[in-house]
Amino acid sequence: MAQEDSDKQLVEQALDGHVEAFNLLVWRCQRHLYNFLLRLTGDRTHAEDLCQETFLRGYLHLKELRDRERFRSWLFRIAVNLYRSDRRRLSPLAADAPESESLDGPVSHSPSMPRETQLAIRTLILRLRPELREVILLHFFHGFHFDEMAEILDCPVSTLKSRLYKAVDELRTGLQHQN
Repeated sequence: MAQEDSDKQLVEQALDGHVEAFNLLVWRCQRHLYNFLLRLTGDRTHAEDLCQETFLRGYLHLKELRDRERFRSWLFRIAVNLYRSDRRRLSPLAADAPESESLDGPVSHSPSMPRETQLAIRTLILRLRPELREVILLHFFHGFHFDEMAEILDCPVSTLKSRLYKAVDELRTGLQHQN
């Protein structure tokens, strides 16, 4: 299998019964998906479970993917739906207060950002309401564009822009209060 196979080609191959093609899709997405879920939930075990369930559902429902080139967005959509379902089953207090000590790794890949600032941003992100946290993580940490985020989160672009503005404003205010 060629290194440069596109997601669309790999999806087609997986649908034709080539399990190694789906394995390559998993390999390409797993780190990003796990990191997204870890930052969303704040819990390693929960993120691992959601990630595994996402890939299982993705494999089982691959034939339902209409736009084969948007595999990554579709997979994140499955993950968000699973996360939201779990959140509804949990008590509201537990669902909105992720464990911050289970998140390690830098918020930014920039070595110029002080460690204290990285920790403050991580803590502030965990304190955001889930719908704001989703938008911040998808946009800034995973590089999704608004049209992709609209598909993943099943809401209008205008709503996402409003949520992003609100989330950035809350983060800015939180950082100002810590200084």
